[in-house]
Amino acid sequence: MSNINETMKLKDILFKVPSSAGVFREIDIDFVNHGEKTLKESHEEGSFNLENIIYELNEQSKERIEGIDISYMDQTSIIKYIERKYYEDLLDELPVLNDYVEKLSKKYKKEEVEYDKVAELFYNIYREMTVHIETEQSDVYPLLLTYYEENSDAAYEALKPHITRLLDEHKNIVHWFKQIRSLTNGYTPVDSNEPLNVFVMKKLEENEDNIMTLLHLENNLLFTPFR
Repeated sequence: MSNINETMKLKDILFKVPSSAGVFREIDIDFVNHGEKTLKESHEEGSFNLENIIYELNEQSKERIEGIDISYMDQTSIIKYIERKYYEDLLDELPVLNDYVEKLSKKYKKEEVEYDKVAELFYNIYREMTVHIETEQSDVYPLLLTYYEENSDAAYEALKPHITRLLDEHKNIVHWFKQIRSLTNGYTPVDSNEPLNVFVMKKLEENEDNIMTLLHLENNLLFTPFR
């Protein structure tokens, strides 16, 4: 048992039990932009059974991504971890997946499936995340490393406008994924015997998982001093 309780902040639950991200997404809790809220506050604003969710969170295994306990890493290590684990894969995969989503949209265009809207939303995510990552690699992360390693006031001032824009982008990306999840009934294929349909839904969910984890680490750890 992980001793999760209603007074814990969402971000602290995630640092303690990373797999809780899946539970939060299923009950429509935005842990990326509202990581400072407690579980009880989220319950008061939502419509889930608090007692059941606390039980489920406590039953979650404490598996760490790649065996790494992020809660013990400093900010510099987190930056390098994000670049190594997420950036290269996302830059490679997002354009390919965008093409597959477009193919799926065209395949079901004459049927009563809202994959055309899904394709539009995912294109927004693909476009936003690509620029997002490139900006962070070229400008933001070097300044963040300077800020955290040297406690640099100049780096802090230079970062503030960048972070403000990135936080707005995070809100957009979370909102777009929320819409996709709703339109696809939680990434459920309309035809479980059609390989393209099954593949695209699986990859969309995997990408949401990876991107939400990345944004959570930025919002609730790296960007905290600038919020």
